[in-house]
Amino acid sequence: MKLSLIIRIAWRQIFNGSNSGFVRTVSSLSIVGIAIGVAALIILNSFMDGFSESILKQLSSIHPPMEVRIPGGYSLEPDDIHFVENLAAMSESITSVSPVLEKTVVAAGNSGDVAGVRIRGVDWDIEPSLVSGERMSDLGICGQGTVMGIALAERLGISRGDTIRLASTDATQFSAMGRLLVDTIVSVSVSAVTDFGIDEYNTSIIITDLTTASLLFRDPIRATSLSVGLTEEADPVSEAESISTILRESYIAGECEYMVCSAFISAHQNLFAALGLEKMGMAIVLALISVVAMLNLLSALNMIAIEHRRDTGVLRSMGASPGTIVSAGLMQGGIIGLSGALLGSIFAVLVTIMINSFFPIRLDSSVYWIDVLPGKVQPLLILGIGFATITACFIASLFPALRAIKVSPSEAVRYE
Repeated sequence: MKLSLIIRIAWRQIFNGSNSGFVRTVSSLSIVGIAIGVAALIILNSFMDGFSESILKQLSSIHPPMEVRIPGGYSLEPDDIHFVENLAAMSESITSVSPVLEKTVVAAGNSGDVAGVRIRGVDWDIEPSLVSGERMSDLGICGQGTVMGIALAERLGISRGDTIRLASTDATQFSAMGRLLVDTIVSVSVSAVTDFGIDEYNTSIIITDLTTASLLFRDPIRATSLSVGLTEEADPVSEAESISTILRESYIAGECEYMVCSAFISAHQNLFAALGLEKMGMAIVLALISVVAMLNLLSALNMIAIEHRRDTGVLRSMGASPGTIVSAGLMQGGIIGLSGALLGSIFAVLVTIMINSFFPIRLDSSVYWIDVLPGKVQPLLILGIGFATITACFIASLFPALRAIKVSPSEAVRYE
């Protein structure tokens, strides 16, 4: 009953029609200011997190989460591959292991243009299951097959079903006349031309089967690395550190060659660190909007306390305790903060949904890796920002509430 009375007193003092128009305007502006600050923070975090997640999703859809290799690009021996496979079989987080042959080659197509590309020889029966999403599996390639990005195909004048010529830079030598001789040229048929989702991969990578990739090199190479698949709940970074520790200890014990395991996301950690720093800076700037709204709230509550000075005196004369008056003042800040947080959250969610559905933000994929900026609605983030806002409003309302009880009841109603 006491809580309901406090809420009625606070509500009446904020929205009572007897308030001056200026006080009602300032109170309304306080709610609007808080709503704008909350909405700005939610929208910022939604699109920044959506941007980071979209890039990570694009990367994960074309490359396995982890890889094991020998530093320096040396090839893996069969004993090393078996050792890693046995190690993976003992881990519950690792789904499977697949050999990969990755080298730099020269590609020539129908346009007469020549491009230096990175060829990635994989096992098509295993590799698509190691990556997230269905980008690789939708290609429907099994056994032998070659896939290239749309930008590289356009540059070389290649379409599906055409033939490209590949030459390894490892199999070249200079003649006595100073000419560059290439004695290992392989013609392969293009099974698919696809959009990898990232401009860097669309312009510089060719994925083929292990057999075709090994034909480009004089010395037989079984693999230069091992792709490692993980379960969805596993953390690639921590898993890679754990496996690297085991591999290092095994190398010291003489059980295998020196190999390291790295998470694919670690190769782009500078990008995600830069995004995190940018997000933090923008959040600080937008948080200043909430600071201004809090100052406006403080002014509004002070004016409400002054305007309802007589009402406070009457309540004190009727037996209301100082705690009740302070609680009513705090409830005023809570009501304004809750109203602003609700309005701002609803507005931010609607804006995010509208942009995702009807007004997508287009990006240059050659610069940002993705062509659409997605917004991600995060309930926990909304609750966190709303809780922090309401808490700050309670704190801001404490000072006007304490001032209200400093005036004695007789002084407040003396001239009434």
